[in-house]
Amino acid sequence: MSTVVAGPGAAGPSRMDAMVAFSTLFDESFEAMKRLAYLLGADDPENIAQEAFVRLHDRWHTLYDENKALPYLRAMVVNLSRSRLRHLKVVRKAPPDVMLDEVSAETHALARQEHRRIREALGKLSRRQREVLVLRYWLDLDQAAIAETLGVAVGTVKATTSHAMNNLRKHLEEW
Repeated sequence: MSTVVAGPGAAGPSRMDAMVAFSTLFDESFEAMKRLAYLLGADDPENIAQEAFVRLHDRWHTLYDENKALPYLRAMVVNLSRSRLRHLKVVRKAPPDVMLDEVSAETHALARQEHRRIREALGKLSRRQREVLVLRYWLDLDQAAIAETLGVAVGTVKATTSHAMNNLRKHLEEW
């Protein structure tokens, strides 16, 4: 990606170049952002991903470096997911369990059960622990990228990862 200089009168890429860059980022990252929101516990991950892209589009002209767009987008998805979860906590104190129709194939049923078990175990972790694990093991981000996304120190990411893994093991062993 190229560097974008913001500000009135600044010489930079044309509006068409910016549209192409944004479109490329959208094509390459929308599904990943949707899955990130889902793994962070959002009940409407597609809307969260869409909202993050809308907000990024509104601020695209303020980017000084297009290479910062993806980390900025990730941070927006994390923050929007947090907001959505806070909203859901207020709206419904005890959300009902959604019973999904199971396909009759035994392997599919077992895989779904395992997925549900892991998601429930992730749901028992603190918000910060869940975010660190999802960013680390699903997005495969390094500790520095996680720290940048969450706005915390690298040492906090290390400690939180360690605590989260211990807590996750405990919750999974309970099964």
